[in-house]
Amino acid sequence: MLQPAENAGTARNIILAGFMGSGKTTVGRELAHMLNRQLVDTDEEVVRRHGLSIATVFTRYGEERFREWEAEIALELAMLRNLVVATGGGTLMNDQVFKELNVFGFVAYLRWPFEMLYERISRSGKHRPLVERYGKEGLKELLAAREPRYRQAHVEIHADNYPPATIAKVINHVFKS
Repeated sequence: MLQPAENAGTARNIILAGFMGSGKTTVGRELAHMLNRQLVDTDEEVVRRHGLSIATVFTRYGEERFREWEAEIALELAMLRNLVVATGGGTLMNDQVFKELNVFGFVAYLRWPFEMLYERISRSGKHRPLVERYGKEGLKELLAAREPRYRQAHVEIHADNYPPATIAKVINHVFKS
C-alpha cells in the first residue's frame, strides 16, 4: 500500500493527465524533484503490485481488469497528500476517479496535437496495447473521446512547445498561485 512521505505536510497532490505519449512521467519526474515530492506513476504501480507488464495484463485479463486496478490505485492516491501522480491516459475516464482526483488534487492536462503524439508513441519503442488494438485512426478517435474530460483539468498546458523542465515550472507556478 502507498504511504505518504514522512513530514509530507498537507499539500494537495499534483495530478498529471493526458493521452499516452504526452510526457506525464517525464514531466512528473521533473516536478517531483523540483518540489521534493514522491512521483507515483499509476501504470508503474499496476505493474509493481501485480507483477505483470501492462501488455500482459491486457492480454491475460483484458482492458477492463486493467482499468479496475488503475482505478483502485488512483482512488488510494486521491486520499494521500504531497505526491506528484502521473496517470495513465484513460484514468480520468472513470467518473469516480475523476471526481476524487479533481477535488483532492490539482489536475494538469498535458495537451499535444494528435500527430505529434502519434509520432512520439510510434518511435518510443514501448509496447502499448492500445496502439495495436486501435491503430492510428482509432487512437485519434480515442483522444477525441477523452479530450473533453482532460480539458476539465485545473490547468491545460500545450506541452508540445516546451521541454519537460519548463512544463514542470509552469505547473508549479500555477499550482502555487
